[in-house]
Amino acid sequence: MIYQSVRLPLRSPRKIGINRRVFREITRCYATQLSDSTDVVVCGGGIAGTSVAYHLALRGKRVSLYEKDAVGCGGATGVSAGLVSAPTFWQDFTNQHLAENSLKLYADLAGSGKFRYVRCGRIFLASTLASEILLRRMYSRGILHNEHVELLDDQSDMLARWPYLQTEDVQLALFSPEDVSLDPVAMCQELAERAKALGAKFHEGVEVKEVLLGDEKQVYAVRTNLGLVETPAFVDASGVWTGSVLCKQLPHRHIQTAHHPCTYTYLHSSKLPSSSVCDTTPIINDLDGNVMVRLTGRKTRCAGFHEEGIRPIACPAATGEWTQPEADWDKFEISLSRLLHRIPLLSDVGHGDLICGMEAYTPDKCCTVGESSQAKGYYVASGFNGQGLSLAGGVGKLLADWIVDKDVSVDVARIDVGRFIELHANSQYLIERTPEIAAMTYINMYNSHQCHTARNLRMSPIYHQLRDAGAVFGESMGYERPLWFEPNSPKERNALLQGQDTLLGKPAWFERVRSEYEACRERVGLIDMSSFSKFEITGPDCVTFLQYLCSADIERPVGTTVYTGMQNEKGGYVTDCTLSRIGEQCFFMVAPTIQQDRCLSWMRKWAIDLKRNVHIQDVTGMYTALDVVGPSSRYLMNDLTGREFSNREFPAFRCQEMNIGMATGIRAISVTHCGELGWVIYIPNEVAQNVYDRLVEKGREYSMMHAGYYTLRQLRIEKFYVYWGQDINATVTPMECGRAFRVNFEEEIFGTQNTK
Repeated sequence: MIYQSVRLPLRSPRKIGINRRVFREITRCYATQLSDSTDVVVCGGGIAGTSVAYHLALRGKRVSLYEKDAVGCGGATGVSAGLVSAPTFWQDFTNQHLAENSLKLYADLAGSGKFRYVRCGRIFLASTLASEILLRRMYSRGILHNEHVELLDDQSDMLARWPYLQTEDVQLALFSPEDVSLDPVAMCQELAERAKALGAKFHEGVEVKEVLLGDEKQVYAVRTNLGLVETPAFVDASGVWTGSVLCKQLPHRHIQTAHHPCTYTYLHSSKLPSSSVCDTTPIINDLDGNVMVRLTGRKTRCAGFHEEGIRPIACPAATGEWTQPEADWDKFEISLSRLLHRIPLLSDVGHGDLICGMEAYTPDKCCTVGESSQAKGYYVASGFNGQGLSLAGGVGKLLADWIVDKDVSVDVARIDVGRFIELHANSQYLIERTPEIAAMTYINMYNSHQCHTARNLRMSPIYHQLRDAGAVFGESMGYERPLWFEPNSPKERNALLQGQDTLLGKPAWFERVRSEYEACRERVGLIDMSSFSKFEITGPDCVTFLQYLCSADIERPVGTTVYTGMQNEKGGYVTDCTLSRIGEQCFFMVAPTIQQDRCLSWMRKWAIDLKRNVHIQDVTGMYTALDVVGPSSRYLMNDLTGREFSNREFPAFRCQEMNIGMATGIRAISVTHCGELGWVIYIPNEVAQNVYDRLVEKGREYSMMHAGYYTLRQLRIEKFYVYWGQDINATVTPMECGRAFRVNFEEEIFGTQNTK
């Protein structure tokens, strides 16, 4: 490549969405620098970035990848142990899909490439009943992917196959034959060569300095230390540095990302003194000891994932460089003792070097993939939580499809960057949360799991009153909401649920939820629903705008509430929600808690694309929502408000504004989200305490009982109220989930027949 003074070949400023003054300034600043143009710029030459570049080139896109070091040598890929987990490990289908595509890619590369690739398999060991159940679940998944997966419950059989293990306390072992050990650097470089053969350009030793955004925050160019590159799409796959690239047009001058680097420590030593060890010896994972060992004919590599031994990296300095601490033998001591317990022969290994690496971890242990809502055309692929090699190959294909087709064929809700909001990118929040996540690198987190770190972040105004009433809180989107209530519980207690439900027998909350369920069915229950996402949509075009986005007919009279879905181009659910018309040009929308950012981004995107004059405001934190449920709810609401709540005066799917006591501006909606008779009252936060006290006082006459979110879930199941992320997602249509009756197939949109 020849570097010389050239004229900047940028397109017309009108076409790229910037005004002429800004265009002239950019031209003046960069006219003497190297210029280029490409379809996609990828930042980061690790396995994630290289995989994205390869799959984009495979789809016929012009791709330029920039790596400040050498391909495969920097970041987590360069110090990776090269271990790839099979799909059997993950209980989530999306991660299984990504892992399966990763394995297929690496096997294909190994067929023609010259790098170490060993299909050695992996042994999972369980010493407790809880871990044993986890292994049995893994086995049930494993037989779907590979018929040779094995369960062993005979300790002598385990010892015969793996004589270097101490198996006296092992209750169950699972052998997964598909796990792989490979050379990550050489494999990454082989993938880069394939991408180059397809036309992708790789620039090593070149750093991305800035991403330039035009009007509507659309990416239009990238500045490197060699010059300007014009592009409509930028993929940030720079590992722990993801999100640190300068974007002057954004409030924080860079995108906010919900991941943070933490250390992981492993011991690198010589070969274990055993004739039973060779290069095909399986990887060993002790679930209860939370340690991992990779034995080969030449060396031994051991790692531990004890939370006390994991350290979050200090915040980057102005240079953007992370300060990585030195390896600490004292912090590794717990893991070392567990390793010696499981493989006593490790004590005979001559020497060992303790190595400290770092990886990006997210608050929920799922990677972060997709287009950021903060800038159009800015994609991220990061936060692999110590499983980068296992997932990055598949993520590259998925993200390439996402960029090219603007859609993907699998449900990406669990990994989509849109599942987080700004608070999740707060550095202090991540510093507190990510070490706990890093400690669970090889432990499955089920849906009921609740972390013990970074809690009590978002709370309703009546949080302490609910706590005193016996609430046990669980977190969703950082919001603490009651899951169930314990009667006569002491006030001086930890009310935050930690860990996850037992996988065998009745959960600890079963009897309490049954009582709450019966109260909601037979008398009246009170459920805090403040965590649900809430939006106000106003403007002259709000009716036609929402009519286009929603599958139901929302052009109804003021005071009407409609339950509807918002569908994507393939008919899948973007979200399900209720829309209450509170004015001729004003709607109040309630959506699932985890849809807070995704809903907002989706509506704002279409408002711009359709050029509709609408204003969309997130009002989630402005209202406390209390769900009054049960056959006696009508009489309780009559007493509370002094108004008539009969079927004639306040039928189902209606919205009215009213006063409760001295409090004004309260919205009551006759949709309970669980199928029972009742009303959800949305109370301005400043009067929430007053309304709650009045409600509890009036409720005593009707034996009202507090109920939690688990009760809401049980009630909705029997009434077939669908649940986002479980019954419906972006790949499920209304026809497939029995919701076709909610779709208005006859509606017209902007004068044309609806073909959604």
